[in-house]
Amino acid sequence: MLTDILIQVAIGAVPLGVAYLAFRSATDANRKTHQTALLQVERQAELERSKVDAEAFLRAKTIYEDALDQLEKQLTRMQSQAAQVSTDLAEEQNASTAMRDQIRRLQAQIRALDRTVVTLRTQLLAAGLSPAPTSETTGPYQLRHPPQE
Repeated sequence: MLTDILIQVAIGAVPLGVAYLAFRSATDANRKTHQTALLQVERQAELERSKVDAEAFLRAKTIYEDALDQLEKQLTRMQSQAAQVSTDLAEEQNASTAMRDQIRRLQAQIRALDRTVVTLRTQLLAAGLSPAPTSETTGPYQLRHPPQE
């Protein structure tokens, strides 16, 4: 009788052990399924973040490229303006040099004319004639104008 009870308990324990193992397997499978689902959600969230980051990067890249294009255009305009200013400066320097040369020539002519006036005055005095006073007819670098009567 004790043996029969032990056999019945052993026979009853086998389904309980199988049920326990089935419960453990189901629980492990459920946990793994839940973990897999969480990993998939995390991967999906990471994928969405990457997608948003990629879109933001493309927008920023477009903005920066447009800004770079505008800066390059401004640089080209500035270089063109600098070249024009340089050309204008060279022309002005050439004109200034030409004017200084002309002023030197005119000053040389005035000095030569002053020497001629002095020579002619000396000749008039040597001939016994009285030349016109200097203050009436000439001053430094003035043209002669005959007196109006």
